[in-house]
Amino acid sequence: MTKGLLVLNIVLLLAVGVLFFLFFNSNDRTGDPIIKRPGIDTAAAWEHTPVAYFEMDSIEANFIEFKRMQDSVIKKEQLKNDSINYLRSYFQDYMQKMQTHFDKGSQHEKDSINFLLSQLDADIKNRIAVLNQNYQAEYVSKQQDIIMQIKNYCKEFNKNKKYSYIIAKEPGLFYYTDNAYNITPELVKGLNEYYGKKKKN
Repeated sequence: MTKGLLVLNIVLLLAVGVLFFLFFNSNDRTGDPIIKRPGIDTAAAWEHTPVAYFEMDSIEANFIEFKRMQDSVIKKEQLKNDSINYLRSYFQDYMQKMQTHFDKGSQHEKDSINFLLSQLDADIKNRIAVLNQNYQAEYVSKQQDIIMQIKNYCKEFNKNKKYSYIIAKEPGLFYYTDNAYNITPELVKGLNEYYGKKKKN
């Protein structure tokens, strides 16, 4: 009985040894299991994920379309402020004119003037709110357009699939970056050439 168990244990031990041998021979030479990555790779090799970055403040300072957007926004802001100042000035002038009638008028006339002034004040405040909202909406829309232009060009810039990621570096976001992966000068040059040609066409 003991001899039978001993033989069985030896057979089991050999079987486990064979399984281990087959398992480790199916792995690569480093001993790590071979893992196949699903999907299509954009990087040239999976072992290293290339990441490039650009300085956002440099793009804002040197991308011609961004500067055009800023100039347009500044003009719109000035027009908005001029309109608001005009409305406020008009209300002040009208109040001063009505003050003479108010001082000399009856209680009924005073009540009418107060009602008229409150209505005019509310109307002017509403107009100012609309001007601010329209300006803010246009500003956000123009910013989104610029961001979309940069994103679209990054696809063109990376058409050789050299990078897996292209990141915008902004103050306070990254604590360390290797300058070897800074593509700001090439990106600025490419953005201006790419969208310059589009405007000409």
